[in-house]
Amino acid sequence: MLATKPQVVAETSDTAKLELYRLIGEGYKAMQEGRTSTIDEVREKLKKRREERG
Repeated sequence: MLATKPQVVAETSDTAKLELYRLIGEGYKAMQEGRTSTIDEVREKLKKRREERG
């Protein structure tokens, strides 16, 4: 018999989901337009957004 860990469902708020979908859409649009960003630019942008939200 194998011992297994119970699965935990990670709950995410609706706002977090909407933010994720918005970021995916923004990335898709940028891809279509041929824009590129470095990893550091994206990290800084996300950091600023988190600070704005509190």
